[in-house]
Amino acid sequence: MRSARAGTLRSTALATSLALVVGLAAITAKAWAAEDAPAAKPAAQDTASKGAAPKTATTKSAAPKAAASKSTTAKPTSTKTDAAKTEAHKPTASKSSAAKPDAAKAAPAKTGAHKEAAPKATESKSTASKPATASKPAAPAATGSLPNKPAPVRAAAPTLVPATRQHAAPIARKPVLPAAVAATSSTSQSDKEALASVVELLRKRRPSDATEAEASISDPVARKLAEWLILRSEDNGASVERYRAFLDANPSWPSQTFLRRRIEASLWDDRRDDSAVWAWFQNESPVSAKGRLALAKVMLGRGDRGNAERLVREAWRNDGMSEDTETTALEMFGSFLTAADHRARMDTMLYGTDNEAAGIREAKRLGSGYLALAKARIAANRKGSNLRAQLEAVPSELSGDTGYLFAKIQLLRREEKFAEAARLMLSAPKDPARLYNVDEWWVERRLLARKMIDVEEFRTAYLIARDAALPARDIYKTEQEFTSGWIALRFLNDPSLAAQHFARIGVGSANPTALARAGYWQGRAAEAAGRGQEARAAYARAAEQSTSYYGQLARAKLGLPQIELNSAPRGRGADRLEIVRAVALLYEIDARELAIPIFGDMGDNGDPEALAGLGELTARHGDARGMLLMGKAALNRGLPFDHYAYPVNGIPSFRQVGPEVEQSVVYAIARQESAFNPAVVSPAQAYGLMQVTPDAGRYVCKRAGIGFDLNRMKTDPVYNAMLGAAELGGLLEDYRGSYILTFAAYNAGRGSVKKWIERYGDPRDPKVDAVDWVELIPFSETRNYVQRIMENLQVYRARFGGGTRLQIDADLRRGASVE
Repeated sequence: MRSARAGTLRSTALATSLALVVGLAAITAKAWAAEDAPAAKPAAQDTASKGAAPKTATTKSAAPKAAASKSTTAKPTSTKTDAAKTEAHKPTASKSSAAKPDAAKAAPAKTGAHKEAAPKATESKSTASKPATASKPAAPAATGSLPNKPAPVRAAAPTLVPATRQHAAPIARKPVLPAAVAATSSTSQSDKEALASVVELLRKRRPSDATEAEASISDPVARKLAEWLILRSEDNGASVERYRAFLDANPSWPSQTFLRRRIEASLWDDRRDDSAVWAWFQNESPVSAKGRLALAKVMLGRGDRGNAERLVREAWRNDGMSEDTETTALEMFGSFLTAADHRARMDTMLYGTDNEAAGIREAKRLGSGYLALAKARIAANRKGSNLRAQLEAVPSELSGDTGYLFAKIQLLRREEKFAEAARLMLSAPKDPARLYNVDEWWVERRLLARKMIDVEEFRTAYLIARDAALPARDIYKTEQEFTSGWIALRFLNDPSLAAQHFARIGVGSANPTALARAGYWQGRAAEAAGRGQEARAAYARAAEQSTSYYGQLARAKLGLPQIELNSAPRGRGADRLEIVRAVALLYEIDARELAIPIFGDMGDNGDPEALAGLGELTARHGDARGMLLMGKAALNRGLPFDHYAYPVNGIPSFRQVGPEVEQSVVYAIARQESAFNPAVVSPAQAYGLMQVTPDAGRYVCKRAGIGFDLNRMKTDPVYNAMLGAAELGGLLEDYRGSYILTFAAYNAGRGSVKKWIERYGDPRDPKVDAVDWVELIPFSETRNYVQRIMENLQVYRARFGGGTRLQIDADLRRGASVE
């Protein structure tokens, strides 16, 4: 994702058709944002505006001089990620999406194609170096095989122990319901025409007419699909009873939570009587602020004040609400709320920029001191130049407020006063009840811990990571344990301590990346401690995850020659299933974009038999985007959908106009950049399959001696792929064939890569551990990006080349033989 993990990207096609009506939900990878991401707007890495962290020693090598280009045209200064631009003015998002893989706050500037544009719900849930050898990780053993003895060690650091805490038990997945079987096996032409009419009427915002057209459909599957589309559309006027009838009859259909939220909104907005509300919640728990408030009203009427208060407080402290909903809630339940509840809401709403207006409203209710604090928090979110002045305006009695401490730590880190920031962080509360948003606190700890690595304060870096309150999201739990263990192993030279952290990664998870990361780093820790047999066993566990970066590294450690991919699962009579028939109908009426939420939801929650049928269907229709969305989500559940998660038909044939680039590299990039959506546009104005920016397009055309056509770059997938491949080829030429540097620059820009070479060494240097170099990349989105492209590359070689050998070890060291 040209940078990141990913603000909302919009497809031009969807924007003109469905985005206004059908409200496509975010589907695959969940947003990723991050203050440390090289993103276009709000949250670029802090070092972007102030330069690299102070070097602690002279580096041995400067950035290599780029090869002379064929043109004297200056290289484009803007990056797909805008990482080279100043980080000021980038407000960060606090909304906890589902997937932020490896990043945390703002949206990725280059791409987030995995996430589809969707109308925002009214009541949304808010969550709330190279430097000298001393700072370089301990020298590793040869990557290709296990050593006979452990690598040399540095002087022992002070003894450290992992923090003791109770980890949450693995979350039990909701049982997957079998997909419903269709009553008929075919649909008449007249029914298809009526279904197409329903779609067209919804696009014209005429849901009542669409309902009339639906009534003429006789085929049960086609009619059910029409009803699902109508219920997902905006302002459809559907009653609670209509929603409920659909959900009761179709528990295995997609969008269950989406439609439940619609029901809860209707119960509250339409002031439905207590009996209707009570009937709905007999077998359901609220999933939205309006649902909680509606049920609280009924509970109060039934004399259950305790549960009513609990529901109101839960909604007030945690949920986003419109100003009108807030006002009504205060009128009805204001006496339930204490000053502590109002402080909690203010604090929750001010982690990030999504709900700043709600935070300000709450601050005004609390008084002038809290209003000053809220303004300071907003200045911190937006990286305002007046943050110090805003903090100084906060009354002294609020200087111990956790939100104040959070903003002060951010300020000190951005001012590069890392020691002061670390002291304040280590003294900050760790009780989740006082932090309100443990994930945002973890992100800040991660940023600061990496700064402490840069200035060689390794023990402090470890303590900052280790002592974090347990994050809420699984991705951050994994990241917290990994960061702690990695620092312990590679900087404190304490493999025993590191192993304890690595052992907690991925517990109870089926996610291939988490499982492979856990096994690989447990192997590295055991290897460093001289426990070869234990290391091999750990690497073997990681190696089972052939599609994962760490699994591929583990296979290289074990000397395994190839990665193992699962063949496409076969659906046994899947065409008889309703949801498969429904998607087939969308293809037949040329409305495949409406299947996007189906693919994502089914990938996350669907019956494997139905998924196999959907996979076969997408393959028949050459729908690479649908294959990827469904296959990737299924693969993350541990299902054997490798074949569909890595489609080989997503890029049209094109002519290469620059230095030749391997086909698998182009596919690896496009899969990550656009998820094979040729119409996607990033907030940084990067376009199409390869997320090419206008500046980059002009530059590569000039370099190749061909004409540049901006409109074609935006609309023609063949031309877009040609330009993206040419840009990759130019980067590979300039970086002497280094994939690490090429991929990092494609995401974060040449300027960022130059700084990282100066700070952490050159990964082409045999003395530099390439795996550690990638882990040291300070932008979490770029770090993740390079790993994902590397793993994609290995899989695509296997898909295109049949028995192609695993080359990740050589790919990480590419360019090293050229001096």
